[in-house]
Amino acid sequence: MGIIKDASEKFWNGEITVAQQHPLTSTGDYEEVAAGVMFYRWFANFVAVKTEEGIVLVDTGAYFNQTETVALVRKFGPERINTAIYTHGHVDHALGMAAFIAEGQKNKVARARVVGHRGVAARFDRYKRTVGYNEIVNSRQFSGPAKWPTDYVYPDTYFEDRFTVSAGTVKFECHHGRGETDDASWVYIPQRKVLCTGDFIIWAAPNAGNPQKAVRYAREWAEALRAMVKVGAEVLLPGHGVPIFGALRVRQVLTDTADYLQSLYSQTVALMNIGTPLDEIVRSVAPPTKLIEKPYLQAVYDEPEFIVRNIWRLEAGWYDGLPSHLKPAPIASQAREIAELAGGAAKLVEQANSKFEAGDLAMASHLIDWAVMAAPEDVTAHALRMKIYAARAADSRSTMSHGIFRAAAIESAAKAGLEVPKDDRRM
Repeated sequence: MGIIKDASEKFWNGEITVAQQHPLTSTGDYEEVAAGVMFYRWFANFVAVKTEEGIVLVDTGAYFNQTETVALVRKFGPERINTAIYTHGHVDHALGMAAFIAEGQKNKVARARVVGHRGVAARFDRYKRTVGYNEIVNSRQFSGPAKWPTDYVYPDTYFEDRFTVSAGTVKFECHHGRGETDDASWVYIPQRKVLCTGDFIIWAAPNAGNPQKAVRYAREWAEALRAMVKVGAEVLLPGHGVPIFGALRVRQVLTDTADYLQSLYSQTVALMNIGTPLDEIVRSVAPPTKLIEKPYLQAVYDEPEFIVRNIWRLEAGWYDGLPSHLKPAPIASQAREIAELAGGAAKLVEQANSKFEAGDLAMASHLIDWAVMAAPEDVTAHALRMKIYAARAADSRSTMSHGIFRAAAIESAAKAGLEVPKDDRRM
């Protein structure tokens, strides 16, 4: 058994967990998982397939490891890159292409065709408009500096619903389905019974909520997964994490993930339809217990609460049902009013510390945020805010929560002239 298959078996049996090895872990391992199909376990996985007309790539790696990505593929073979298929336009999946094009130009071989859903172009255009925002968000999400790319290799072949790429005798059936993105696609290689899911499967609870990114599509995501079940794949190659081997396991992962999303969607919409406000829905909706326990549905990247909020945002807009939130007073003004009622910002700091020591980190966060907004230069308030959010970050399983809380701790540490408690997590 090879290193990839061995890791897959260990994850499936619980010998290795996603808490021990995050799905975004870039091991650099690679293995032929079917005849002529090489799987690379990268920050975002990618696949190289040998055909009579050269190598076909499904995804191309990220913008920050392009040279290494090309080197990995060249360990597989020297053949020309015939085609690259984007499963979606996220920068960790589609931005390794520039290095392959540069290699082709250097070797004076024909440029590879690039295939993607028509929405990829609009995504790349949006990324160019929002460079600063994406740098801020990714720095916060991954707890470190992030340089956002500005150069993109757009597809030269677009499709709307379905498209088949033929390279020699090997076919790559591309199917569009909205999920984590509106430009998402999955690819089935029928001759090898291999399914490349992109980020429809990531060895974690679906990234269908992400509070800092564009809207996601939980219901249609579930529909796409059920469509994948029907092809009868025997190997599933996910966008992140390890492959799934065996038709029964592939079917189980696809079906369980679809059920997870559909349950959150159905519960949320049912409550919306009887006028339940968002705050109550968030406290009421949860995935089925039997699915929470699955090793491939752990909430280590996104969280069910965020998925529920995103379903509301998609289906109901941004108004949460509380009238004062429709046209609110500035948050800083609210904070000063609350501080005045409390008897000053120091009283808020005192109460925040009391809640912190009692373990009520959520309420402590509200109180300390009001305190620092009411008295933005108060070093004591910022020192406590650093402690509260460092504790919340340490207590968070998901990348999303951890990154945002960690960023708040770093912000207040700088204001207070303190060193934020060490935390080596990057996912």
